[in-house]
Amino acid sequence: MEFVPYRLDERIVVTEIYTCYYFELSNRERYNGESHDFWEIVYVDKGEVNANTGSGYYRLNQGNILVHSPNEYHRLESTGSKAPNLFIVTFSCSNESMAFFDRNKLFRIGQAEHAVLARLMKESSIAFGLNEYPISPRPDAPFGAEQLFKLYLEELLIRIVRNEGSAPSRASLLSTTKENQGERLSRLIVDYLERNLSDKITLDDLCAQFSISRTQMNILFKRTVGVGIIGYLNKTKIDRAKTYIREDVYNLTEISNLLGYSSVHYFSRQFKSTVGMSPSEYARTIKARSVALPDSASSSPLVGPASSD
Repeated sequence: MEFVPYRLDERIVVTEIYTCYYFELSNRERYNGESHDFWEIVYVDKGEVNANTGSGYYRLNQGNILVHSPNEYHRLESTGSKAPNLFIVTFSCSNESMAFFDRNKLFRIGQAEHAVLARLMKESSIAFGLNEYPISPRPDAPFGAEQLFKLYLEELLIRIVRNEGSAPSRASLLSTTKENQGERLSRLIVDYLERNLSDKITLDDLCAQFSISRTQMNILFKRTVGVGIIGYLNKTKIDRAKTYIREDVYNLTEISNLLGYSSVHYFSRQFKSTVGMSPSEYARTIKARSVALPDSASSSPLVGPASSD
């Protein structure tokens, strides 16, 4: 018997990447306008950002993805309100299927796309590190890290094309429609924690709130989210503190109170332990970068915020 091979149809194939960034920006930051002969995706992980492009003017909120076609002019800037966290990837892809993104630019991701993005961001950090230019492989990268990054990026693009126009693509970020019981409970706990960051929340409080034993709650949460409840709460508080600092509305004492810390000194110790610098040092780095932005111009193919050489 003669075996006849079947060549798999590949509709979207990423051949090269140029940059891969994760930015935590202030609410006053601006990008230099630019265009380049490769694709770019911008994902808003938190906050909001404005985008002025050759195809129109957009307001991007948390959970939005904007796709820039090759040679399309684009410029991003913070809105002055919510400080944005952005994940930006630039890459080459010559498949005809990418013409879809010449016609469709702005998307709101659903649960499946969010999961792919989480894997993409994680794989990028272990394959070659975020915010490195030019990109080079990490010597300690695990087997197949670059290939997984490529596959996750292709999967994200394919899912966006496949879901466009259908109900799931318009679902809110992390929709719980199809989540199982454990995932739904974890999402409810996450929402509760994020709404009550100023309170001193204990595991006993959560057990009473959601009518579940401490052991079962911890197991379900860690299995779904990947970290324990207290670890998640502490990280969320520090992330919120970084956002408050970048928005420059509250002083450090007020931020400490807003996040339920017993004192500003304890808050500062927790912040430095997590971030690697004190809140004051973090604020100075953000302000220094913002001051440098208006007079700087990018002369290299870095796709990111304007910065001085």
